[in-house]
Amino acid sequence: MSLKKKNSFLGTFAFRLTLWYAILFILSLIIIFLISFKVLTLDLIHVVDRELLTATNKISQEFQSQGLEQVKVDIREGIEEEGTNRVFYRMLTPQLNVVVTSDPLKWPCLNFPILSQWASMAADGRTNYHTLSPQDRPYKIRILSQSVDDGKYIVQIGKPMKDEEELTKVYSKVFLGSVLILLCCGIILSWIEAQKAMKGVERITSTAWDIGQGDIKRRVELGHEGQEIEDLAGTFNHMLDRIEHLMMGLKDVTNNIAHDLRTPLTRIRGLAESTLGKKDVDGYQESIGTIVEECDRLNQMINTMLEIAETDAGLRKSDQAELDIVALARQGVEIFLPVAQDKGISLEFKGPSHPVIVLANASRLQRVISNLLDNAVKFTDTKGSISLEIKEEKAEAVICVKDTGIGIALQDQMRIFEKFYRVESSRSTPGHGLGLSFVKSMVSSMGGSITVDSSLLKGTAFTVKIPLKQVL
Repeated sequence: MSLKKKNSFLGTFAFRLTLWYAILFILSLIIIFLISFKVLTLDLIHVVDRELLTATNKISQEFQSQGLEQVKVDIREGIEEEGTNRVFYRMLTPQLNVVVTSDPLKWPCLNFPILSQWASMAADGRTNYHTLSPQDRPYKIRILSQSVDDGKYIVQIGKPMKDEEELTKVYSKVFLGSVLILLCCGIILSWIEAQKAMKGVERITSTAWDIGQGDIKRRVELGHEGQEIEDLAGTFNHMLDRIEHLMMGLKDVTNNIAHDLRTPLTRIRGLAESTLGKKDVDGYQESIGTIVEECDRLNQMINTMLEIAETDAGLRKSDQAELDIVALARQGVEIFLPVAQDKGISLEFKGPSHPVIVLANASRLQRVISNLLDNAVKFTDTKGSISLEIKEEKAEAVICVKDTGIGIALQDQMRIFEKFYRVESSRSTPGHGLGLSFVKSMVSSMGGSITVDSSLLKGTAFTVKIPLKQVL
């Protein structure tokens, strides 16, 4: 199946992202509308309640200053001034006998038994607000019930909430219209942003497809779709660089294997052929002994290659323990001291008197130190000197192996850690070019690093840094 196959529009991530944006946007607007509508409705009710309370307080003051008769006159005048069906007035005694009221015929929508019930609730001096929803009118009526003149009378004032409800209807229409406009704009902008974001993913997909077809040099171009997409593209490119590096390394290893394995195999074959022509036992034994040595050398090289490959790939896990790197280094110097003395080379150890503890594999760390000392002895002439120093720098243990040997050219220093790479001047020295590659692989597996500083005919210094064990 082709990776270039396009999905249906409804199955694209851009469509789903836009759909989710639209749903969240709609839900947010609905919540905003419900909250704002509720707040607006409550505010309008409070305004009406304040108007009704002001009118009731005015009647109460008139009771105290002018008496009942004048209050009746003022209520009748208020009914006439407000007009038909604008304001409802009613005054009752605590026994619910009507003293004065608006024309009941003009208010057929009112449920007077309920009004009387509300009036009785105000007989104890409390002010009550109620909302009446008439069936024959499209708007509600707000009713206030309050006792006046020290509880001798009960005043009920009602006001239709026609204007307020029309205002809320207008608000709803305007809000819903705005929602539709904002929703359309939001969907368009969400789609544009989703498409913009997906362009980075499409570039990565296209790059992966081209690489799958053999274009290993292809890389994802960085865009401006956002930090996450840029990080994804950068990580993908880093992964491709790593893959290309491994493939080039595999190619070099293959070429080097073909070259380095051919030599011992050719020697083994030549020895075997020459042995066939010999007739004496001693000749056979000498040839077979040489063949065994070549087989051992070949086996050692293959095992080292496998260990490096497995370690670099993370397939070979080693047990780690707390190690005193000072003691290990001192042991290494003691082992190589006789070899160095036979060659006329001075070998000295420098280190602190206290233990320097690292978390590492003892066997691997011993081989790292041994390989560095072995190289130093090999490439240092008579009367030269070698030093192995252990020290602590911040949170790292430092191993420095320094010699006064033949040195390494600058152009070779960048490649000495590659598998099977050998400097031209070391071709005549026994070895297979895996020692420093092995050291670098083992040090990296411990979370450390290795660097080289060298000058021709002046000597070489290898510096290994390994994290110290953290003390909690």
